[in-house]
Amino acid sequence: MFKKRRERKQAGLQEELGAALRNPDAAVRARAAVEAAEEADPQWALRELAGAVAREPWTDDFHETVVDGFSAALRRDAGARQRVEGIVAGHLDDPEGFLRAWTRFVEELGGPPALREVGEDIQDDMRERLTYLRGQGWTPQGLDRLGRPGDFQRDLAFDFAVILASLVVRRNEPPSAEDAERLLGRTRARLAEALPLAPGSKERVDIVVDVAQAADEDSWTERAQVGLLIDEALALCADQDPDRGTLGVELLSDLLLFNDTLRYGAVRRTLDRLAAGKPGPRVLADVLRCYDELQTHRPLDEPPYPLFLEALRHPDADVRQAAVSGLDPMAEGSPVEREAVDGLVALLDHDGETAVRVAAARTLAGLDCAEGRTAGAVADALRRHADSPVPALRAVSFRDALARSVPDAYDRLLHELESPDVHWGFVAACLFAAEDDGFRLPDDIRPRVLERLERLRASGWTDRCAEPDGYPDPDDLADMTDTLVERLRADAD
Repeated sequence: MFKKRRERKQAGLQEELGAALRNPDAAVRARAAVEAAEEADPQWALRELAGAVAREPWTDDFHETVVDGFSAALRRDAGARQRVEGIVAGHLDDPEGFLRAWTRFVEELGGPPALREVGEDIQDDMRERLTYLRGQGWTPQGLDRLGRPGDFQRDLAFDFAVILASLVVRRNEPPSAEDAERLLGRTRARLAEALPLAPGSKERVDIVVDVAQAADEDSWTERAQVGLLIDEALALCADQDPDRGTLGVELLSDLLLFNDTLRYGAVRRTLDRLAAGKPGPRVLADVLRCYDELQTHRPLDEPPYPLFLEALRHPDADVRQAAVSGLDPMAEGSPVEREAVDGLVALLDHDGETAVRVAAARTLAGLDCAEGRTAGAVADALRRHADSPVPALRAVSFRDALARSVPDAYDRLLHELESPDVHWGFVAACLFAAEDDGFRLPDDIRPRVLERLERLRASGWTDRCAEPDGYPDPDDLADMTDTLVERLRADAD
């Protein structure tokens, strides 16, 4: 009798929790997931929670959803826990194998079917997460060095693995056929509007940027939508009509700028083909920017060093600027580091376009040169522009001086902050330095810097001295200044 009563009570609780896991309120679902993880029947709990994770609506706080309960349920069941630890430990360098093993396991629990195809994009996504998990204590031997099951650090590392594996599967879901067709239909219509407009015109740029940001960022299918848009751009790049090809490269450049880097291999092959075809300045500049985005995402195999070095001497300023920006960090520690630095220094000292000179200075300041002689050449070049009539160059020179603890750096800072229109780069340089735990302004300098920053804030500097066409806008400058003031005050305390 008591056994039947317990069974009826458990069945009622399971029915109640099952309904709560489908509640439209995310907080209700999350609480139900935690309660379900403590259910006496682990098989039921794991089945229900695996399904709940697969149903969870999009959110940018995935770790605060039903996945927390799923992870707790996996930890609670010794067999499931051992299986998860084996999957992670055995595939830290194998994102494809990890995803296949993980989704098969979830399917066995009663979740959705295992992945049949594990493409390059989802592998790239998982590879980044596996690298992160190594930093949390995962090794090919598992988690033994973090203690025993139940110890806080070990359980935390386990939870990270479950949450990230579940997140990668969810955020790489394909859109429905109808949604994909709708996205591509809108995209092709907008690109048809852009095609007859002059490349570089405001109207065309606005359309291309709009298309590049067309994926629904509040959807689990956003990455797949971006992938479809990149496929569309790559198809245009391969078009025999040069006007359509130019539009394709423009779109590809903006897609890589505004979104995750997807279709890495296909994009690289397209860029190599375009670069080999000796493109005109507009296409070449976009090709260089695309290579830069790929390099930032993941270091390129056999980087196109000759293309970038040759482009430093190109007659078109936009091409030179794109090449300059792409050499950070591509040239860092590379076989062409010295040649790249020599070319950048030449542009900094002699280029006729201020934007190119500033870009060269920023790239030089950002390089962590492997060779001491090359690092010295960088320092000397930036020091030469400490008194430049170009405020942005003075700011970059100051940032480098601050990083190298040059004795007159603080005098230069105080002098610049006396100007009601000081370049924002001086504030940014201080904030960048302040992010280093070991950095502190000298006690006799800090109050004078704080006083000048307060004066700038009160004067409307953040509105007056923002960049008119991009970063930093007034809100960026306000955040930058407020953060720096807070940190300097904290140092004073």
